[in-house]
Amino acid sequence: MEMGIVQVGIGSVILYIEGNKLTKIELSNKKLDEKECGIFTEQIKQYFDGKRKTFDFEVKLTSGPVFQKIWDYVKKIPYGTTQTYGEIAKKLKTNPRVIGFAMASNPLPIYIPCHRVVSKKGLGGYTGGLEWKKYLLNLEKKYSQ
Repeated sequence: MEMGIVQVGIGSVILYIEGNKLTKIELSNKKLDEKECGIFTEQIKQYFDGKRKTFDFEVKLTSGPVFQKIWDYVKKIPYGTTQTYGEIAKKLKTNPRVIGFAMASNPLPIYIPCHRVVSKKGLGGYTGGLEWKKYLLNLEKKYSQ
């Protein structure tokens, strides 16, 4: 397994790569030493610089069909916008809690932009912590104008 690390304003993005496919993204509040890993770190840096809104590197995701369907949908939420758990649940004919479970189980935050899924009463939760969620939403807001 290879590892790439991109340092950003709030901390570090750790990328795990197996067989030339991204398998996991971890968000850390610590400033770790950068470690280049080809297209993966390159595209993540471009995203944080506001120069990239989608990713085209290969990923390896293992999940059941329900989570896969939800993640596929979330990947299509436009950059700089948000949708609520309830809106997504209604579109996919499922329960908002199932959407929440899928977001909490997302191994590839940023690639599958679960930070764009919010509660109708506020931000909702986030695997990397609410500071990361706010940071990513503000970043996209800044560059989507």
